[in-house]
Amino acid sequence: MASKLVRLSLITNTNRIFARIANEWSIIIYLLILVNVVPISEAISNCTLNGIRYLCSNIATTTDFPLVLTANVRKVTLIGTNELSHSFPDERFTHHTWSKVSELSILVFTNVDSIERMFLNGLEELKFLSVSSCTDIHTIDKDTFSFTPNIEELHFDGDTRLHLYVVEAALTDKLSNLRFLSLIAIQGSENHVVLGKNFSNALLGKILTALDISRVNVIYVEHAITQDVFGNLKYLNVSYSTILLPRKLNDISRGLAPNIELLDITGVRYLLLNSMIEGEYQIEECFLDLKPMYFFLQGIFEPDIQVNLDVIVRSDNCYTEVPKMLDFSKNSLARLNITFLGNSSAHELETLNLEGNKMEYISPHLLSICRSLKNLDLSNNLLMKMQNMDDFTNMFTENKDLEIIFLRNNRLTFVPSNLFVSNSKLRIIDLSENELIYFNLYLYFVENLALINLRMNRLKDLSASMMEQFDSLLWKQNSESNQRTNVTNVLLKHFQDKSLIGKRYRYGYNASEDIQFEELHSMIPLYVTIDILDNRFVCDCDTLVFMEWILFTKIDIINKTVLSCKYGNNDEYLSIELLQTVQTNCRLAVRIGFGVASSAAIIVSILTFVIMFHRRCKSDRRNQDLQNLKKEILQENTHFEFLMFLSYCSRDTQIVEEQILPSLKRYLHETFNTARDIVCTGADDFVPGMRIIDEIHRCINKSLVVVPVITPAFLQSKWSQEECVAAVDRHRQVVILMEKNTDTSSAIVTIQNLIWQHTRGTWSDNEGVFVIRPSWNIICEGIIRAASEALRHYRRHNLIEPAEDNPLVEEMV
Repeated sequence: MASKLVRLSLITNTNRIFARIANEWSIIIYLLILVNVVPISEAISNCTLNGIRYLCSNIATTTDFPLVLTANVRKVTLIGTNELSHSFPDERFTHHTWSKVSELSILVFTNVDSIERMFLNGLEELKFLSVSSCTDIHTIDKDTFSFTPNIEELHFDGDTRLHLYVVEAALTDKLSNLRFLSLIAIQGSENHVVLGKNFSNALLGKILTALDISRVNVIYVEHAITQDVFGNLKYLNVSYSTILLPRKLNDISRGLAPNIELLDITGVRYLLLNSMIEGEYQIEECFLDLKPMYFFLQGIFEPDIQVNLDVIVRSDNCYTEVPKMLDFSKNSLARLNITFLGNSSAHELETLNLEGNKMEYISPHLLSICRSLKNLDLSNNLLMKMQNMDDFTNMFTENKDLEIIFLRNNRLTFVPSNLFVSNSKLRIIDLSENELIYFNLYLYFVENLALINLRMNRLKDLSASMMEQFDSLLWKQNSESNQRTNVTNVLLKHFQDKSLIGKRYRYGYNASEDIQFEELHSMIPLYVTIDILDNRFVCDCDTLVFMEWILFTKIDIINKTVLSCKYGNNDEYLSIELLQTVQTNCRLAVRIGFGVASSAAIIVSILTFVIMFHRRCKSDRRNQDLQNLKKEILQENTHFEFLMFLSYCSRDTQIVEEQILPSLKRYLHETFNTARDIVCTGADDFVPGMRIIDEIHRCINKSLVVVPVITPAFLQSKWSQEECVAAVDRHRQVVILMEKNTDTSSAIVTIQNLIWQHTRGTWSDNEGVFVIRPSWNIICEGIIRAASEALRHYRRHNLIEPAEDNPLVEEMV
């Protein structure tokens, strides 16, 4: 209201002022001032001017729309509130200052439900119009665009009550210069968005190069959509929509959009593939002649499934071209193992985005056909599951042109040193957010390396080889004769914001205008730069070389001043003062360590001598025990006639006499160098006519060791059980041989205790193949050691054996 009073006051007092002006030149000057003051008086307090752009926010009434603009305004943005009702004001843009406006955005008028015929009157030069996020708009007068014949780009984004047929009626026979049509998230009701005959008629006579109809519930494409409508399309975005294609559309699908350069079907639920796809497939004829330069296929699989592609594709009759950029991120892919046979080629592919899948394996063969690949994003996957495979080491061998590689957040604990040995053109390597403990890549031939990102790993330091390589790369880069310059790498930023690519398809729009890049994303460094923040670096005597290199190298280390390391129990900033402290402590530790080492060396020498002496004595004792054993067994009139008593059940006689007894005798006879039988058995040594119990006691009294052959039959034999009891009662050494998988749960307590307390040899006889573990050599060595110990024990305590016909009684100390 104040601004209007100022204008009224200036106008009503003009005649009075003219009467006081002395001459005509003064009147002209005054008029010029008035022309400039009046528009300023029309400026609303919530409007701001930035160069050629005018922004008004919180427009609540129809009178809040500015009537007059300053002379240089070309772009206007009007942001409303929910207070403005029904429709926009008519003929609010008729002042001559609006005639030069080329871009108008009308946003967030949530209570406005219609656009009347005269609303855009006066905007003859308008080329860009956006009426977006006006969620109540459902009516557009069919003659609305009669006053704006030069519109080239039109947006009705987020107008969820707006039906497509309303837009079609308003466009029919109008806006012949329209090139870009955006209808994002329109028609939120249960009705489908139908692209058919009416849509074709509405676009008739226009050369539409860009269409964005993304985030629509269901898009039904009728056969009326032909090349006449989509023939000039370069940009098509149907992302996050559901698309229905009738069968008859296939008859005319070839060549539907032959000039398409960017196709975005991110999140489209058209093809729901099985979670596992494998086998061999033959392509008999080519698919749609779509050859986009940029192809976005994000999120076309359901997020809760795991997709494994193990496929061999034959395409003998079709040569399939691939895009320049393919975005296949966030698709729940676990395996990507596709082998192409035939004419398929990927020589044009330069950028491949596989970020945010569940990738556990990717075939080197698949990447090997992408010979021109420059940018590859494999971030946020599970490639640690293939890091030990040769396929991981050889993954990038054929990608000679690779410049940018993202391997961020793959839980990698290491990377092979020769992973990038074939990629001499690499400029950016991103291995951040992994679990690298050790890092030593071979990078001597990667002379153009600009950035290597190792942030958020588990590195304690860098290897001497890695530090030497970095310094060598910097020296080579500094010594180059050609002038190195910073490069704005648009595709690097595209991994984060694909809309930058879409902007190039706006008709008449300078692709470089108003595109603001973050410095980290857009500028490739001039010389080699590393990012090693947020690791687990340690500052101690073992990492002194690393500390010195960090502090004094000429390599550009990002945020070097806040780089920290573990010193003692605290995290300290890596500084020259900390380096000097560590050096001092290490020198002191060296002096102390030398003294301690000298003392330790003397102690170690003494301990070594004692150990060697003990081992020598032990070896001599074993040799002496063996000699005493031979003397005791081989001489006549000694107490022990036999080395061992072999106890077995008569039902096991065949296996014992064919497999066990011959092997025992052969090894023991060779060891004792005698032909005399030193193995006692009931079959050979029991005296006929004597009581069995007496013969058992006699033979055990004459033997140093008892060797029971435990089988299921043995456990059921009364005499076999008696032999084990007698061996225990006479404190004989026992070496057990047991048939494999024998159930001992029903055995008497004495036998169970023997099995529990003694290691044993086990044997099996499967279809005539006899196998025993451990070997006979080890078993017989165990018998000899047991016999030596028994003899030594007997002599030490001077034990006296009772008469052969009485039970054996020994008092063991």
